[in-house]
Amino acid sequence: MALIVCLCALTLPLWFAAKNTYRFVDGHRTLTEGHVHCDWGGPCRGAWRLPDGRQGRGEIEGLSFQDDEELVTGIPVYAGDDWAVADRSDLAVHAALELGGAVIGAALVLSMAWIRSRDL
Repeated sequence: MALIVCLCALTLPLWFAAKNTYRFVDGHRTLTEGHVHCDWGGPCRGAWRLPDGRQGRGEIEGLSFQDDEELVTGIPVYAGDDWAVADRSDLAVHAALELGGAVIGAALVLSMAWIRSRDL
């Protein structure tokens, strides 16, 4: 039973890796429209225009502004409809780390299951 629970738990990093890979492939380079607002020590939010004319808006990951800098407009981002990142390569790095973590976790769980099954 514990083996099944552990293997199911490994689907979470795989889901995040798939999401970041999809974003890496499906996003567009664009500029923010209007001001970007950053909470103190928290996420930044803003709006941007996609190439097909739709407007995207939401959290922008990877930006760190100080209070006097958050009124900057035209910040280059890589974005989709409801997400944006300051650096596209961050998506690939996160996906690789999450996939690596899932593979290491699966190998660890399966090796422990193999060892325990031999002890019986």
